[in-house]
Formats: sequence, structure tokens, C-alpha cells
Amino acid sequence: MSAPVKMISNYFEIDKQGNLKKAQQNFVKKQKAEKNFYSQYLNINVGYTLVTPILFGVIIGLALDNKLNKKPFFTVIFIFIGMISSIYNLFRIIKDAKN
Repeated sequence: MSAPVKMISNYFEIDKQGNLKKAQQNFVKKQKAEKNFYSQYLNINVGYTLVTPILFGVIIGLALDNKLNKKPFFTVIFIFIGMISSIYNLFRIIKDAKN
């Protein structure tokens, strides 16, 4: 992003004797941030990054449960791992959006 544009505007002020005189004040005008692909579709990415690890956890857990005959054990463990991964991804997205 480029540096802010410096604007000089002329204003008038009244001094202690009551005379009108010209005063200059410097203002810094911030330029609008350009929107890129990532910032426009950030909300869509949040949904996918929250659901995908949990879904993979369920699939892996069910596959291991069927193969090892331990019905709810691996599914529950991998759902929790997917939830932790989803929360980590959400914090990473928020951190990147702030920068």
C-alpha cells in the first residue's frame, strides 16, 4: 500500500485582538484499501475451514472404528481433534485478516 497523501487546506482563525487571519493546517488523508481476492471471500473461507476438519475427523474416526471394532472410541477422539483444528484455523484467519 502506498504512503498516505498529505493535504494542505487553508482555514481562517481569529486571533486574540479579534483580527481574522489565514491559518494552515496539515491533514493526512488515508487512501482506501484495495480489496483483493482473499478479503472479498473471507467469510466463505471461514465456513469451509470450520467444517472441513470436523468432517475429516468423522470420516477417519468411522473408518478406524469399523476396522478395529471399537465403535464410538475413534470417532469421538477424531471429532475433538477436528474441533481443535477448526478453532486453530479460525484464529489463524483472524490473525491474517488483522495484518
